[in-house]
Amino acid sequence: RKYLLLILTLVTIALLASGGISVYFSYQENKSGLASLQHEKALAAASRIEQYIRQISQQLAYASLPQVDASDVELRRIEFLKLLRQAPEVTDIAQLDAGGRETIAVSRLGMDVVASGKDRSQEPAFRNARRGQPWHGPVYFRKETEPYMTIAMRSGGDAGPVTIADVNLKFIWDVVSRIKIGEKGKAYVVDGNGFLIADPDIGLVLRKTDLSNLAHVKAATAKQDPDDLAMLSTDLTGTEVLTSVAPIESLGWKVFVEQPVAEVYRKLNASILRTGLLLLAGLVISAFAALALA
Repeated sequence: RKYLLLILTLVTIALLASGGISVYFSYQENKSGLASLQHEKALAAASRIEQYIRQISQQLAYASLPQVDASDVELRRIEFLKLLRQAPEVTDIAQLDAGGRETIAVSRLGMDVVASGKDRSQEPAFRNARRGQPWHGPVYFRKETEPYMTIAMRSGGDAGPVTIADVNLKFIWDVVSRIKIGEKGKAYVVDGNGFLIADPDIGLVLRKTDLSNLAHVKAATAKQDPDDLAMLSTDLTGTEVLTSVAPIESLGWKVFVEQPVAEVYRKLNASILRTGLLLLAGLVISAFAALALA
């Protein structure tokens, strides 16, 4: 019996130590790998959305190029109509002269206006527009439902005319809805004030959902540690999620990618369970071997 207990104790301690160390490091490596994968998906989503906005800005730049006959308003109107046809996200586009007076305004939601002379010189879009550099305004909600953003660009020179376009951000839904993270994971976009501007559930966007009180949104606003690739938090429904964030610096937006913790750690827990079962089997075999040797 003494030999049996001695051999069984030594084998048990060795197996438990080896199995425990293996499980611990495997858990940490898998956890780090999941966080890295989550962060990579967030970066990819941010890059796609930034490219999407940059493409609209480039189309606006082409439409605002100086005409051979600058006084021909009809040619400018045709260029704006082409932009509305090519970019369904743009709902309104207007050109202001050097003094901030509206020379032409084209809209898919209303009547076109030519030479209205409306003074728009005090609008931030006119005052902040720079030559060759698109200005992106803050997100606003038209009729408290659909998110919009203003893009402005000055052409010709520092005192040249300014082209201003209103962009419906509801179309970003198509970008984020294509990003798949597991079975129940998703990607969504939050503006600088914490309002949801793109989500696979378009209803949340149209309700002007405020996410500024969520822990991960607060942490992202407070410039979290860049080495912390993902964090545990809760979503709007109170479900515990693993979330990662990637900023879009040029727009002041943040892209979040989240997955329910139960789904994220399902495979990891299954791996730990398999390791535990193998360890138990090893202990049983060791007990019989120790008994035979004793």
